[in-house]
Amino acid sequence: MANNRIFYACQAVAIAPCFTAGNTMVAVHGVQSVGVNTTFNLEQAFELGQIQIYENIENVPDIEVTLEKVLDGYPLIYHLSSPGADTSSLVSRAKERCCVALGIYADDRDAVSGIPPVEIYMSGMYFSNLSYNLVTDGNCTESVTLVGNHKVWNTTGQKITATNITALANNVGTDEPKALTSSSGGIQRRENVLISASILPLSMFGVTQSAVAGNGWDATNGPKVHIQDCTISCDLSRDPIQELGRKAPYYRAPNYPVEVTCEFNAISVSGDFVSGYEEGRPDYVGTRNEGNNTSEERIKMVLQDGTVFDLGTKNRLSSVTYGGGDAGGGNVSMKYSYSTYNDLTVLHKQDPATSLRP
Repeated sequence: MANNRIFYACQAVAIAPCFTAGNTMVAVHGVQSVGVNTTFNLEQAFELGQIQIYENIENVPDIEVTLEKVLDGYPLIYHLSSPGADTSSLVSRAKERCCVALGIYADDRDAVSGIPPVEIYMSGMYFSNLSYNLVTDGNCTESVTLVGNHKVWNTTGQKITATNITALANNVGTDEPKALTSSSGGIQRRENVLISASILPLSMFGVTQSAVAGNGWDATNGPKVHIQDCTISCDLSRDPIQELGRKAPYYRAPNYPVEVTCEFNAISVSGDFVSGYEEGRPDYVGTRNEGNNTSEERIKMVLQDGTVFDLGTKNRLSSVTYGGGDAGGGNVSMKYSYSTYNDLTVLHKQDPATSLRP
């Protein structure tokens, strides 16, 4: 293979569960970008008697893979990287490991097919960071960072095969969003966010109904609050756990508690109406929230392709920002930031763990 360059049409990403029979790679659909970073961790030792280094010790390399895909009805990267989870909870999925392969094909073909001439193969990878972006000015996306300690460039014995890459492009470039073929909206965009089925926090001005599905929706007038974008994210910040007798860590543990954040940007029509009292809200006197300005709230976002983001019932408003509306003619906007811990359930109709589908 004598490529002049590598670009989007000659790359393909596939993921497989680790340590399972067959270890079959599954093509990831809708990938927008992929990046692989390798860091060789060096530790220096010096000694009395000379200025020169005594030994430059190489530790285990850190491998980091960043992937972004559109939400298109096909399985999420998060789910492909944790298919053996017992439950849909964050703590259950965080234990899972996966293998990731990036195939590089000839740059003179319309679509990838068969075994890639060159492949980057990374095994024992854990997901470390998740981010979901629901926006009004583009596609809804998923961004995932995977971390591990092993990466190999393969020109023989590639893990991506003709069988599993056929699922991506059918060898003729006819791949398209599963949500399009299943009549659930194609690539998910602003119109595919089902506000009528979602649960929005009551502290957002305009949301007045109790915490049941549709509390951000009015059957006659539509949305009660004009949301511009929603970002859901968490960072597990994994630490390696070492043991005597081996160089590689035997586990990369998440740093619990894990903060899960959710941010909403909305167009303001009257203001954010979030007050901050020195001694707490007066109407909270005599309640479980006495002395507080905020209360625990439920957040749940639902998309047309069946993707569900459930952040549980213990979300608290951490900040609200009112701004914009300057003399240049811009709109006043409000950013509501919410925080919870260890509670993020992501459901999808194409979850490889069929028992965990909504």
